Amino acid sequence: MRRPSRPVNAKPPGALVLDPDAGTVEALQAICRWTLQTIAAQQQAVRQRKPVGVHQMRIGLRRMRAAISLFGDLLDDDQTDHIKAELKWLAGRLAPARDLHVMQMKVAQLDGARALQKQLAASRIAAFDQARAAVEQPRFRALLREIARWIDHGAWAAPPPGKRRNAKRFAKRVLAKRAAQVIDKAARLDQMSVEKRHRLRIAAKKLYYATGFFETLFGDPKPARQLTAFKKKLKALLDALGALNDIAVQGGLASKLADAPNAPTPPATRAIESLSEQNRADSKALLKSAAKAGRKLARTPLFAD
Repeated sequence: MRRPSRPVNAKPPGALVLDPDAGTVEALQAICRWTLQTIAAQQQAVRQRKPVGVHQMRIGLRRMRAAISLFGDLLDDDQTDHIKAELKWLAGRLAPARDLHVMQMKVAQLDGARALQKQLAASRIAAFDQARAAVEQPRFRALLREIARWIDHGAWAAPPPGKRRNAKRFAKRVLAKRAAQVIDKAARLDQMSVEKRHRLRIAAKKLYYATGFFETLFGDPKPARQLTAFKKKLKALLDALGALNDIAVQGGLASKLADAPNAPTPPATRAIESLSEQNRADSKALLKSAAKAGRKLARTPLFAD
C-alpha cells in the first residue's frame, strides 16, 4: 500500500535555505521539494503557451535531474530510475517549444526574416501545443505525485542507523570533485567536437545548480565569498557554452526546414543562409569567450585555505 505524501504546492517557492547541520537525506528532501514546487508552479503558464513558463519548467526539470545526479550514491532503486525516465520524457516534450522560440528571436533582424518566421510559425505553434498537452496529461500529474511520494517515503529517505552523513561535508566534497572535472574538460575546449562541448555544458550546468543548492550551507564569510566568485566565473563559461549549443540546435532546425516537403521561399532561404553565416561568425567568438572563461574559472579557488 502506498503511503500518502503531502500535496504538491503549485505556488512559486521562496529561496532555498538548507540547515548547515542537516544530513544528506534532509538536504536532498529540501532541494527536491523546492524544485518540485518550481515545476508545479509553471503549469498554468505552460498551458497558456507562455515561453517563460516553458523555460522555467525546463529549468526546474534540469534542477531535479541535477539533484538526483549529485546525490546519486544515495539513490539506487527502481522508483528513482522511473522518476528519471519520466523527467526525461517531460523535458523532451518541452524542448522544441523553447528551441523554436529562441530561433525566432534570433532571426528577427535578418534579411528575409518575415518569410522565415512565417515558415517557423506552424512548427512553433505545434511545439507549444505539444508542451501544453504534456502538462495536461494524467502522466504529468502522476509524475508530480510520484516525486512527492519519493521525497517523503523513498527507499533512500530512511537510511540505516549510523549511516547519516553531514550535508555540508558532502557538499564540499561534491563541489570540489565536480569543479575539478569541469575545469579539466574546459581546458580542452578547442579540441572538442560539438557533442563533447554539449556534455561539458551539461556537467557545468549541474555544477552551477549544485552551487545554488548548497550555497546557504556555507555562511562563513571566506567560503561564502569563494563560492560566490566561483559561481560568477562558472556562469560566464555556461553563458558561452549555452550560446554555442543554441547555434548547434538552430543549425539542425534550419536543415529540417531546408529539407521539408514545402521548401522555403527564396526570402526564407536567404534568411537561413544569413543565419548560418552569422552563427559561424558567432561560434568563433563564443569559443574564444568560453576558453577564456574556463581559464578564469581554473584560477578561481573553491574553498581554498
